[in-house]
Amino acid sequence: MFKLENNRLQVEIDEPGELYHGSRFDWTGFITQVTLDGQHTYCVPESLVPGQGSGGCGICNEFGIAEPVGYEDLAPGGYFPKIGVGLLKRPDQKPYDFFRPYEIIPFPVTVLKIPNGLKFLVEPLECNGYLFELEKTISIKENKLQIDYILSNRGAQAIRTTEYCHNFIGINRQSVGADYKLEFLYSPQLVPADDPETQEPLLINGREISWKFKPETDFYGSMQDFFREQHHKWTLRHQPTKKAVSEESFFTPQRVALWGQGHVISPEVFIAIKVNPGERQQWSRNYTFS
Repeated sequence: MFKLENNRLQVEIDEPGELYHGSRFDWTGFITQVTLDGQHTYCVPESLVPGQGSGGCGICNEFGIAEPVGYEDLAPGGYFPKIGVGLLKRPDQKPYDFFRPYEIIPFPVTVLKIPNGLKFLVEPLECNGYLFELEKTISIKENKLQIDYILSNRGAQAIRTTEYCHNFIGINRQSVGADYKLEFLYSPQLVPADDPETQEPLLINGREISWKFKPETDFYGSMQDFFREQHHKWTLRHQPTKKAVSEESFFTPQRVALWGQGHVISPEVFIAIKVNPGERQQWSRNYTFS
C-alpha cells in the first residue's frame, strides 16, 4: 500500500493488483481511504458483506462499464482490452457484464514517486489493433486531492468508451439517512431505474438530494438534465459532524448518476472517451475534504 501525507490529509492507495485484482475497476490509483486531520474518514467498501459486490472501495474509476472496447467484434476465447486493468478473455457469446469476473492478463504498471504524489504509467499490450498508454497522477495539497488522466492511443483502432469515478463515500462511516445532503450546481432530476423503488428513499428539494430514511436496498438514478459544461461539481455533507467532500470534474460530463446503499453514497460523473490513433485525451478531477 502507498501513502500520501501532508498536514491535513492521509491518502491510502492500493498497489496495482495487491488488494483489488478484479476485472471491473482500474487497478491504478485505487484509493481505499482518505483521512482528514487525523480523525475523519471518507471512504467505505462497496459492500459490508464479505464476498458480495464487485470489490470496489473508496475512490476508484472504471472504463467501459457499458461500452467495452473491442468486445462486440470478438469471438469467444479471444481477448479485449479493459483500460487500467489488462486484456480480458471473452468466455462465451453472452453480452458484456461489468459485474461478471473475467480472466485477466494484467497490463504492466510502473509507479513513480513525484512531489506530493504518485504517477502511474500503464504500459501498452497490443490487442486486435488496440494499443494505448494510460498515465494517471494523484497529488495532494492541503485538504485537496487531484487526479489527472492522460490516455494516448498508439494503435490502429480508435478508442470509443466512457470513464467515471465510482465514489464509495461514507463520512466517518455514518449510515445514510436524513443527516446527509448531496448538493449540485443545478436542480437534479433523476430518471428512475427499471425498479422505481430504488428511488423511494430519496428526497429532492431545489439543488439538494437528501434521504427520508436509511435505505434497506440499493438506490439508483440517472440525471435527466445537468450542466453540460467544462465543469461539474457535487458536494456531500454530513450535517451533525459538519464534514463534507466535493468533487469538481474538469471535463464536459456525458452522464451523471447516483448509486448507493445504507452505508454508502456514490455520485458518478461520466466522461466520453474518444481517442483516434495518434491522439490523446486529458481530463482531471479535484476532491476537497472539509
